[in-house]
Amino acid sequence: MKKIGILVIIAILSIACQTEKTAYVDTEQLFKDYQELTDVKERFTKQNDAILSDLEVKIQAYQIKEDLFRKNGPTMARKKQEEKYNELAAEAQQLQQERQARLGKLQVESQGAIDSLLTKVKDKVKEYGKNNGYTYIYGSNDAGSVMYAKEELNITESVLEYLNGAYKGSKE
Repeated sequence: MKKIGILVIIAILSIACQTEKTAYVDTEQLFKDYQELTDVKERFTKQNDAILSDLEVKIQAYQIKEDLFRKNGPTMARKKQEEKYNELAAEAQQLQQERQARLGKLQVESQGAIDSLLTKVKDKVKEYGKNNGYTYIYGSNDAGSVMYAKEELNITESVLEYLNGAYKGSKE
């Protein structure tokens, strides 16, 4: 009977020692401070600015033509006015379509890159959790996925160091 009691105590102690290791990551801070995401956003912002700059030159050229038409239009023959008006309208529509197409393409590329990066971050956090013996790593954000947790369970900084270290290593 004593042996059974000792076995029960040992079993209880072994179960008690198997506590789950949990933590959370502030996902907003993670995505704000993750260097690769910052670099991707910066790259697409520059591309967006370049597109808008290129289009701005074309828009200014169009506006000069439009201003000349407004100035000289009343002195033109009716048929010539209509032709010029239709020509300007077609050019304006073409500029608008080009703007939408180029920015739309950039938006699709940007969203694809960010989605890919989010998947990469999730995989790296899983890898971090496995390597460091975590049972669970929760994500905390304003939407409330973690309503409360002890601050000592916040591993955002160490996960950021891990992610940024892996990113720097992949760039070299």
